[in-house]
Amino acid sequence: MAGDIVQILSLVAVVVTLYFAAAQTRKLEKQVNIANLFSRYEVLNHASERYDSALALIFQRPELRPYLFERRPLDLSGEELARALTIADLMAGAVDYAVRVGSRFPDDARSDWTKVAEVMAKQPLFQRIVNEQPHHFPDLGRFFAAATAPSSTT
Repeated sequence: MAGDIVQILSLVAVVVTLYFAAAQTRKLEKQVNIANLFSRYEVLNHASERYDSALALIFQRPELRPYLFERRPLDLSGEELARALTIADLMAGAVDYAVRVGSRFPDDARSDWTKVAEVMAKQPLFQRIVNEQPHHFPDLGRFFAAATAPSSTT
């Protein structure tokens, strides 16, 4: 009889321990998810800061803006071309980084950099920089391939 009571108490202790372990596991899962989301937003914020630093360079050279945002054909040469390519490289790098993070670590409140990448892929300046150095922008490549693919008319 005493042995039965000990077994019942042991069983109750095991059940209580499992309940608390499950509760702790749920809390830990929630904490990990919050930490991962915070890290993702930090990375996207970093990408945004990189993009903004390139925009600051455009502020200093507003004559380059049409090449970056208005699909102006690339008719620059010399130092102006070098400046435009440098700015495009910075911007493309930031967008590539943000697209990479967004696609690998999605969440419900997505920061959709894919729209920026799609618009960027239509700009001759960005096409040049990404086509010259595709290995620098692995996640942008698919947007540029889609933008330059011949459309089929049937």
